[in-house]
Amino acid sequence: MGAAHLGAVWALAFLQPMLSLLGENPEFFVARGNTTGQIVVYALALALVPPLIGLLLEYLARLISDDLRWGLHLLLMTLVGAAFFLQLIEDHLDWPAGLLIGFSVLLAAAAVFAYSRWRFPRTFMDILTPAPIVILLIFFLFSGTSRLILPREQPDPVDVTVGNPAPVVMVLFDEFPVAALMTPQGKVDRSRFPAFADLASSSTWYRNATADAAYTPLAVPAILSGREPSRSDLPIAADYPKSIFTLLGKQYRLNVMETATKVCPEELCPDPAADAGDEATLGQLFSDLEVVQKHLLLPESMRRNLPDISTNFSNFTNESDPEDAGVVADPGYTGTTGPTGATGETTPVRTGQGAARRLGRLFAESSTADEFDRVKQFADSLEPGQRKTLDLIHVEKPHYPWRHIPDGQRYTNLTSEWSGLLPNDGPWLAPPHIVDIALQRHLLEVGYTDTLLGLITSRLKKTGLWDRAMVVVAADHGAGFLSKVPRRAADPRNIGEIGSIPLFIKRPGQTTPDVVDRHVCATDVLPAVADGLEIDYPWEEAACPEDQVKVLNSPDGEASVSLETTLEQRQALIDRIERVFGTGQGWGPAYRFGPQNQLIGNKVSRLDADRRLGKYRVLPERRNAVKNYDPSAPALLGLLQRGLLKRFGEDRVLAVAVDDRIVATGWTFKDGLGAGPGYSILLPPDSLKPGFNRVDIYLVEDDGKRLQMVYSGAGPLPGNASGPGADQGATGNGP
Repeated sequence: MGAAHLGAVWALAFLQPMLSLLGENPEFFVARGNTTGQIVVYALALALVPPLIGLLLEYLARLISDDLRWGLHLLLMTLVGAAFFLQLIEDHLDWPAGLLIGFSVLLAAAAVFAYSRWRFPRTFMDILTPAPIVILLIFFLFSGTSRLILPREQPDPVDVTVGNPAPVVMVLFDEFPVAALMTPQGKVDRSRFPAFADLASSSTWYRNATADAAYTPLAVPAILSGREPSRSDLPIAADYPKSIFTLLGKQYRLNVMETATKVCPEELCPDPAADAGDEATLGQLFSDLEVVQKHLLLPESMRRNLPDISTNFSNFTNESDPEDAGVVADPGYTGTTGPTGATGETTPVRTGQGAARRLGRLFAESSTADEFDRVKQFADSLEPGQRKTLDLIHVEKPHYPWRHIPDGQRYTNLTSEWSGLLPNDGPWLAPPHIVDIALQRHLLEVGYTDTLLGLITSRLKKTGLWDRAMVVVAADHGAGFLSKVPRRAADPRNIGEIGSIPLFIKRPGQTTPDVVDRHVCATDVLPAVADGLEIDYPWEEAACPEDQVKVLNSPDGEASVSLETTLEQRQALIDRIERVFGTGQGWGPAYRFGPQNQLIGNKVSRLDADRRLGKYRVLPERRNAVKNYDPSAPALLGLLQRGLLKRFGEDRVLAVAVDDRIVATGWTFKDGLGAGPGYSILLPPDSLKPGFNRVDIYLVEDDGKRLQMVYSGAGPLPGNASGPGADQGATGNGP
């Protein structure tokens, strides 16, 4: 019975926590596109393979002696039992990781000692031997994920008459508050967002459109199905049988690129990922869930260096910036991480919500090309002369992480720079001026989103579809940028930012702009499409209250305020953007944002500046990224000046000088979990020239009247570094 006992302990320590987590969060598998077979294989492998390996080891030991086998069995029971006890105690004892692990091992050793000496513990383990089977049955038959495993009827397209059979092009963006586009006068800011302004000039802008949910697997199905979302439903075709896909699927060819949902029936939209090979997808599933398992098991302090699982559905092992591995921390550094985990990735705080639910809150792109290649593929698929085609793409922008300047070049490869200020997708744990830094990065990402939209609209015009097609551009929900208020969860204080979304509909042949200021809900999009195609809408339309906005949260709760309050909150964000970053003046003011910004443009040599390095220092993460700079590279990693401080703390002002001229300023701050302090300052793209740039950093004192050098960038690029923007770590003439 030894192997059965080991399997039972393994099931309690590893199998049950993981399958319970995944069973409660089936959206994880939906978003990844995992098949029934992959889910079953993973669960069976997790339940059976490790105990079978243990059985094999014990069998080999038994060939030598029974005593060796028994000793090995007790050792394995102790190790697995320690993992079980660690999960029991880590949330209740505020101890260092070493003490927690040591205490868990002692508890497991004591239990195994009793197991080896007395009959009752072994009898008790006999009772637990069916645990793996029971846990698997619950997961396969009774969990939320069982709906993805058990056969379910797929919906069929409906018979409708299409009076105006125009092509339909639908583009859905993600986490996009419409206020980011707007000037205080209620217009689209053409100086920053020319593609959206061009769209607004020949379409109907539903300026007061609102989302129905603050979570993509709820919000996107509401748009695609035209009905209010329900937390009891998965974002799959079986739960949303009435959708734009079944409305048009009988007469239209479907070209669909969903993300995080699978509302289009498999028969109408075969999964292109299947062509990539089931083995690769399954391997990635095992790799990602291994990271999730570590987050479940390890103490908080040991999770800090794990990949962040709160920003995406997959590719966790590719989460961090690989080029940061060479950065060497200064021995004089007194903190643990930078402003948001600058020496590693800040670990999300454990709560009652499952890690799989949290990882579904925030999407991140895993490929180095981000969404550009995917959007270009979609744009290239739009063919001249096509009719009766539904082309639909869900673009995961401008969703966090924010990593791009408007032309699409990246200034960082990190996907969790701000996670320390957003533990578990909770409230912003920072004062307003620090949240403004994040808002700056969001606005730049909206600029990149405008570039992506421009790829699609340019192709539409080139093919002639722009005039003939019905073009729908919308977003699933917004995002909040209020200090001490959630970024993603709808709240009566932020619903004007979370709930207000862009919605533009260009009807076939429309050439003049129109603005509709009545309240429109996301559920109104599908009936509007049907109306534009002259289809007698076959289903009941969802209610959209004229003066009330309600946004559903996940996993529970909702927020509801009046439309008047929603618009007031939206206007407050628009006015804040105008006040802090300016509008109508292009991107220049957004880069000049910062404290003591009257210093920007001044030469350091003409100011009262002490160029000697003293006790105060900063420790940049990328000291050499500016010393062989290539402005045409896909990643302009030298633009983000980010790092740690030595011997001084938060709420101080730094000025960054390039070749003796100050180009940006910023604050020092701690992250929301108390780590740091550090800094994060983005330089204007035109502030760095090709080749060598001397970047110095100064501490601003006496209200901007005096500068003290805290980092010198005078040193040349190390001889062992090569290539544009090379950064081999903390070498050079730094502290």
